[in-house]
Amino acid sequence: DIFSEVSKAGGKTGAVTHSYWSEFFRSFPFDLVEDMEFDDPSGPITHGRFHTMTGYNLKNQMTPSDVDLFATLTMLAKRHGIDYGILHTCTLDSMGHRFGHDCIEMDHACYAMDGMLAAFLPRWREAGYEVIVTADHGQTDRGHHGGHDDEMQDFALYYFGPAKGPEADTLLDQLQLAPTVLSRLGVAIPETMKAKVFLA
Repeated sequence: DIFSEVSKAGGKTGAVTHSYWSEFFRSFPFDLVEDMEFDDPSGPITHGRFHTMTGYNLKNQMTPSDVDLFATLTMLAKRHGIDYGILHTCTLDSMGHRFGHDCIEMDHACYAMDGMLAAFLPRWREAGYEVIVTADHGQTDRGHHGGHDDEMQDFALYYFGPAKGPEADTLLDQLQLAPTVLSRLGVAIPETMKAKVFLA
């Protein structure tokens, strides 16, 4: 994983994500008091800020504002000088489950997130960061994901930085993401990551 490889190489990592990322990389079960925020130079995630979405249902999404998440990641970059940071928002995923994929509500959610992201993207670039905006999965019009259909597995990817990438219509494999990020950071790619780097 990217966190472990960057940390092993002496880098600092940051995560602004749902609490299950803390369970993957720090401790299980998630402790609301001890794990909500932490700064631990010995772990794969050296600076973590998490949320739980406790109480989530179709009538109350319980997702934090994306602008708050963008600001938190920016704070980690500024305060701790992280080398790699991830922000995982659940807003669009939750909207898709609630309303489906092709609808006015999802159009508005994408438009709103685009506006929020636009306020931070230039700041990240000016600080020297390369930025990849992508998704961990696609979604059907009925709000499902996790299956084998193209609409559940296809994902968008946008890159902001100096590297050269493939043609815009190139179909990428998500397994390419980790080795590509490590290569951009100048961190050795482990032998277990077999997929081809797509930015040079």
